[in-house]
Amino acid sequence: MTTFEDFVLLAPREVPLGGPRGMTVHRTLPARRTSLIGSWCFVDHFGPDDVSATDGMRVARHPHTGLATVSWLFDGAITHRDSIGSHALVRPGDVDLMVAGSGITHSEFSANDTTVLHGVQLWYALPDRTRFREQEFLVHTPTEVATGTARARVGLGTLHGVDGDGDLLEDTSPVVTDTDLGMAQLELRAGSTLRLDLDPGHEHGVLVDRGTARLTTARGTGPATGGTGDESSARSLRADVAPRELMVLPDGVDHLEIVVTGDEDLRLILLSGEPLGEDIIMWWNFVGRSHEEIEAFRARYQAEIGVELALEDAPIAPIVRERGGLAEDDEQFGPFAPHTPAALPAPRLPGGRLRSRGRRGMPA
Repeated sequence: MTTFEDFVLLAPREVPLGGPRGMTVHRTLPARRTSLIGSWCFVDHFGPDDVSATDGMRVARHPHTGLATVSWLFDGAITHRDSIGSHALVRPGDVDLMVAGSGITHSEFSANDTTVLHGVQLWYALPDRTRFREQEFLVHTPTEVATGTARARVGLGTLHGVDGDGDLLEDTSPVVTDTDLGMAQLELRAGSTLRLDLDPGHEHGVLVDRGTARLTTARGTGPATGGTGDESSARSLRADVAPRELMVLPDGVDHLEIVVTGDEDLRLILLSGEPLGEDIIMWWNFVGRSHEEIEAFRARYQAEIGVELALEDAPIAPIVRERGGLAEDDEQFGPFAPHTPAALPAPRLPGGRLRSRGRRGMPA
């Protein structure tokens, strides 16, 4: 498995979302260098988007398999609807978590009274042991914790840090995920510092929304990094990170020091997680383990929304029936509320076979 002994910068690339008046999102994961941070497999950063000048977020019904989505807003609101009957308004500071399991469809639209939309959408791949589990949707609103120079909302996992004045910043989310994951929003005052304790057995990334920062850590201080435990033998590492960039931290580090550079306050998302340890195939909105699985997922979805094949010509994949407990005539992607916009058809599969990706990144 690929290991990172230094910081790895993942630069954003612009991706249009919707039609000609739709939003532009800045995608940093998956990337050529790596496709996973823990089990996090997808990172989109959007806005601040003036929805009076664009159509905002207008993503009609579409499918997912083998993953969970996490939506987190800074500004605005999104109406979420899905095939297990959930209908919710997602607001800033909410963790909006949807587990697709063996198959789900959902839609996301900017709320009617939203003028500025700004936030991130994240996916994490479900491990093989639970990837055909029952679907789930929940919204959790974490409490803000603060010191004199820093504030945090812990959406997933645990955060433990100390600011430059020695004040403690810590919290733990009650949300349970399929692998051990962390996700927290941090805001630091210009000129301030924060030292975070990290689990050296996890992988970590920092996505900057606003401001700039210098990140400093060290390798070689303990057995997790192959070191001797002697602090004097540690190799100091540092990197600068700017808005919309995702910085992957070196493996095996047990701390991170964040120094806010420039005159603007810093806002970032800290991602972490235990290594997935599995390669995945991710194509469009599906996560699977083989080309044949993705083919079957796509064909069944298309048949269920009345496109291309008839249902009898696009059976549910045997592995989904066996491990997801579905009958042959069930709907893998579920029913949807009537009088909603038409479902998005899946794009065509590429000419060649889909190849797996993992910590080592995307195939060339």
